[in-house]
Amino acid sequence: MSGQFDIVVIGDDEASFCAAAAVAKAGARTALIRPGDRKKKNVVSSSPAIPNFVWRRLDLQDYDLTLEPVSARVTLFPDGAPVRSFAKSRDTQDALAAAGIDDHPLWEDFSSEMRSLADNDYLSKALYGVTTPNTKSLATMLADLPSLDRAARLFGPCAEVLDDYFDDSRLKAHLAAHALAAGGRGNRENGSATALAELLDEDGWRVRTPKDSQSLRAILQKVCQDCGVKTYSGKVTEVTPASGKLTNIAVGTEDKLKTRHIFFATPDAAIAAGAMQSSESSGLRSGLGGTGHASFTVRFKLSEHMDPPGGDIGAVYQIVDAGEDLQFARDAAVQGKMFDRLPVEFEFAPTGEIIARSSYLPAAFCEEGEWRGWTGQDRQAAATIIKERLTSRMPGLGARIRRTETEVATPYSGVSPFIDCTHVVIQHSRHNAISAAVKRIDEVMASHE
Repeated sequence: MSGQFDIVVIGDDEASFCAAAAVAKAGARTALIRPGDRKKKNVVSSSPAIPNFVWRRLDLQDYDLTLEPVSARVTLFPDGAPVRSFAKSRDTQDALAAAGIDDHPLWEDFSSEMRSLADNDYLSKALYGVTTPNTKSLATMLADLPSLDRAARLFGPCAEVLDDYFDDSRLKAHLAAHALAAGGRGNRENGSATALAELLDEDGWRVRTPKDSQSLRAILQKVCQDCGVKTYSGKVTEVTPASGKLTNIAVGTEDKLKTRHIFFATPDAAIAAGAMQSSESSGLRSGLGGTGHASFTVRFKLSEHMDPPGGDIGAVYQIVDAGEDLQFARDAAVQGKMFDRLPVEFEFAPTGEIIARSSYLPAAFCEEGEWRGWTGQDRQAAATIIKERLTSRMPGLGARIRRTETEVATPYSGVSPFIDCTHVVIQHSRHNAISAAVKRIDEVMASHE
């Protein structure tokens, strides 16, 4: 099947659906390529928030869509009380005070600075190659010392920003874990501070679909259909220049598309498709073509009900022993090793399952100088570590696990089909992905009107 489009969105997540539907409603000829299996289970029980401008743009009020904000971000430590943060700054400050964290008076100043950094995305776009500053604007920026200072903080390590504000190690580990875990980043890596700004962005708070309600993903697929988005399923096998400013895209063995622009709504979608070598990677490449980290997800199906820690079934939980473990785990993954103190995120799904995830697994394993891919034993070992991490915080969980399902997502392996393509746009934010993706795709289309 062939087709010509103004823009092709590649991805199978909520941000991809929203971006595709938004430009289609604006009149662009839009296609969506879903690289994965349509029957693949949705292993994410929460997603980035849908801001009001996207809600109105997609007329989501016309669909049977109900969303609830995640109640809290919670970090569980080996010893001591959990640390919690909330959507409202005052609620967070009160919770930190109740947990005995003396840094709580600084929370408002910290969150205000992070929101300010998130609002000023000019430097972030320049960093990621989204825009190229002209000589005049670059000179203006270099002459503005406050802007340079903000840039240094935004593109520096997460740990340094947190050290500037806080003394409490639990609070710093809490913020770093929730900010960095989605990308499997280390708290000492340059550029990791950008994740803090995204985390505290008002559009970075996560939402979930209540029990017995239609999933957000299913509704967004329906929105795309209603907006006239043409959907294709399969792996992108070839991307080549076409006549004029068009690009050819081959999907599987049958579908041939032409487009002016190729758009990835999330960095994870771009990494999985081979359009971007992970910017979080140290650059170490295995003989299998993998770099950086893999994401590993485990579904624990329980034989009987399990109360969440503290009784909060609507929270997103992190398990981390200390903030430095984020960097240790990242370093181990890049070296092809599995870290035994894995940082783990988990949630209680509306179905009663526990969905646990860690992005600190290696893309490939290095043994005696030789690289190899994932095996069934590796999956079992990773699932065992994650299970042990959860049972260390929730005693009795192990006896209630009836079945375990695992999934591993590794970076693209082999020669990328996008290697010579110049018409690719990648949205780099994770926490506020839906908001950022719709804004960015609008900019792409407006630049060629």
